[in-house]
Amino acid sequence: MIKIVQRYSFLDELSEYAIDNQHLSKCLSYIAPRETVGSLATHDEDFDLKRYFEFLSMSKNVKENAGTGSEPFPGALLKPTKEANLLVDVLNLLVEYYQNAYDYSFVTLSNIHNSSPESKVVFPKVNYFGRLRIGAKVISSTFSARNTRSANILSQFVLDDENTTDTYPGQVQFFFEHTIHLPEGETTHSLAFVRWYKAAEDRRTQFHCQVNKDLKICNVELRKNDFYELSRDCIIPVHNILGRFVAGKMKIGKKNPKEYLSVIPINRKIHI
Repeated sequence: MIKIVQRYSFLDELSEYAIDNQHLSKCLSYIAPRETVGSLATHDEDFDLKRYFEFLSMSKNVKENAGTGSEPFPGALLKPTKEANLLVDVLNLLVEYYQNAYDYSFVTLSNIHNSSPESKVVFPKVNYFGRLRIGAKVISSTFSARNTRSANILSQFVLDDENTTDTYPGQVQFFFEHTIHLPEGETTHSLAFVRWYKAAEDRRTQFHCQVNKDLKICNVELRKNDFYELSRDCIIPVHNILGRFVAGKMKIGKKNPKEYLSVIPINRKIHI
């Protein structure tokens, strides 16, 4: 199945040039997806080509195609799972998340008396999940209490200038589903709660592993071993997960060496 998804990703990039290339446009008609058979057919219910391309677009193009978490995705949230209330601090962040995602006013149940009548109530009850499957890949979380090494992810964010994006490394604490009542109907969101690693003190330290000041030669960067404070950015749609990374340790300095977290991206993105 993973080979099929890889080919779809490659064809997706080729199709971007098909409009301007007459020969390529004709060839694409010969490579239409074939019906799967045997054991692969069992995945057809979970894998949908249109759903895959939408997820691919949202994870790579956060400026042009930002998702809310209510969109379908080619995968599923997996056990361990439990139904419980969010902690108050996380619930307040979820309210902020919805404020940014929709053109409505949101409020927690405890603050309903201090809000306008048009405000939508964000209830604390959610379904927690320990793992997320995207295609053939599984991402864990600290909630799953198994292998937290696979809980390290990368995600793109639009910076304050609204024109630039940057990729941040983080560790998934848990995945969760939350349902909210909107004027258009009941909507369920698939979200991840992530702690993001702090940046190094300066750019020179962050890109210590580069060769001859060329970032294209080495894409390893260094981060501090601790996390940023909790913020609204700790909650992201699962669609915004760009990929995973391998975490290592590296010491810099001779007299007073300081240890950093090395972020080594896995070349194979989570959506391929």
